[in-house]
Amino acid sequence: MTATPVEQRSAEEQRSAAEQRSVDEQRSAAEQRSAGELGALALRVLAFEHERPRHDRTKEAEIRVEFEMSPARYYQVLNRVIDSPAALAYDPQLVTRLQRLRTARTSARAARSFVAPGAAPEGREEER
Repeated sequence: MTATPVEQRSAEEQRSAAEQRSVDEQRSAAEQRSAGELGALALRVLAFEHERPRHDRTKEAEIRVEFEMSPARYYQVLNRVIDSPAALAYDPQLVTRLQRLRTARTSARAARSFVAPGAAPEGREEER
């Protein structure tokens, strides 16, 4: 006896749902493993941020020397580290402060308006 199209679709949906659950469980297990551990680089980055909270040119030079990477790459690594639950568990005060500063910088950047050179900013007419 052959299955009806409705029965076939139902069986396919069940297989698909089971496969999705399996993938989700694997992801969850991998995230839990990685959440419990901070790598050596992550620990060094957090220690560096704890010791040098100000951002200036000397800090950028120290980043190049200490981590042998560009400041842009360092800040990519830092952003990934402060998003990890393991970092939050390791040093909640530092990670929360860094997340708050990142959010403030992102908001300030989004609020900027870009005006072409020589053009009057919005809301103001250029007097002649």
